[in-house]
Amino acid sequence: MKKLTLILILILSAGCSSKTKTEKAITEQVSELKPPFKNQGGQEDFWAQEFFKDEYEKQNHIKFNGEIKIVNEYKSLDEHGNFITNANEISFGNRVVEINLNDNKLRSIFENGILYPDLISEKYFKIWDLEELSFLNKSPKIKKFRIFANMPERIYTQIILLELKNESADNQTSMSEFIENAQLTFIKEAWLMM
Repeated sequence: MKKLTLILILILSAGCSSKTKTEKAITEQVSELKPPFKNQGGQEDFWAQEFFKDEYEKQNHIKFNGEIKIVNEYKSLDEHGNFITNANEISFGNRVVEINLNDNKLRSIFENGILYPDLISEKYFKIWDLEELSFLNKSPKIKKFRIFANMPERIYTQIILLELKNESADNQTSMSEFIENAQLTFIKEAWLMM
């Protein structure tokens, strides 16, 4: 099963190679994730850890320089019972992305133009979650994330891993401050969620 999983990951990531200089990802932690796992979430966290170790190539992406507009918003309750505004669709020029994030603080990754459609797919897609992989973040200057994206040409959900870097961040920097001054330094399709 491990060999089949590795072959699947290699096949999916072969078309996403970059022409940038390869650097090793900073993923070492006090205790790295290792099998066996109690659930699927633990397995996927392990895959993310290994993917960053094996596939990481430093990239430098510029922010989207066109018009970014919230197309559709709705109100919902957060975990404390307070109403918050969520973006359901964000347009980047003539492209619209449908998003549904569990953590509304991460919405600014899109609103600030760090992450935009051309980096992910040439076709329509929907992002149904974006989560921080805090267990991989050794430095406060670097944050790694996992995106769950549905693309019409694929039956299963595509997992995309990315890294943001903010040179001025420290342990006291809030997520919104971090994102505001961050640069996308890695993005790559990782595996399909079945």
